[in-house]
Amino acid sequence: MSSDNFLLDSMSNKLIKFPLLRVYGWVEPTLSIGANQLVIEPIQKASVVKRVTGGQAVLHGLQDDELTYSVFINYGYKVKQLYLEIGEILLTFLNIYDLKGEFGYSANNYFKNFDCFSSKTEADIVVNDMKVIGSAQCRKKNYVLQHGSIKLDIMRRLLGKNPDFEQAKINLKKAFEDKLKINFIDYTLTENDCKKIKNGNNN
Repeated sequence: MSSDNFLLDSMSNKLIKFPLLRVYGWVEPTLSIGANQLVIEPIQKASVVKRVTGGQAVLHGLQDDELTYSVFINYGYKVKQLYLEIGEILLTFLNIYDLKGEFGYSANNYFKNFDCFSSKTEADIVVNDMKVIGSAQCRKKNYVLQHGSIKLDIMRRLLGKNPDFEQAKINLKKAFEDKLKINFIDYTLTENDCKKIKNGNNN
């Protein structure tokens, strides 16, 4: 999450001039708390981190259970429109696995649920009314970070087979590239970048 914050700040300060897509997994159970939520005691023996994006808490599992994406772009339109456009990409990703997804729907009880995956919004993607992908945004100037959790374990239950994590990363990247009509160049954060992230220095 600190890396996401660093990349968004770098883009808003015009140190990064191209769209970015980050796809990663988690090495240990971690509870990420939405920007407007209160930090609570760890649950299920999970670490707790604070997100810069909104939404409700997400319990991130081990790498094989979840794919987390972060996309960073310069965008001047309405929040809902961006959710829809990225949502179409996520639907394309699910189609690769022959899963017919659709957008979620607003529920009055969403903010009453601490757990993001206990309810649905129009920003979410569902399959057979089961939430598979939850997403949230943060904006700085005209720059947007949208990241989300793709539950491979739920996909596994729906499919009756196990989606490979590394292949899922490739498929997600391709879905973004095809929709945005760009080719992402693989990039690794420098040692200096990592020091800035660790020290909370985004300049």
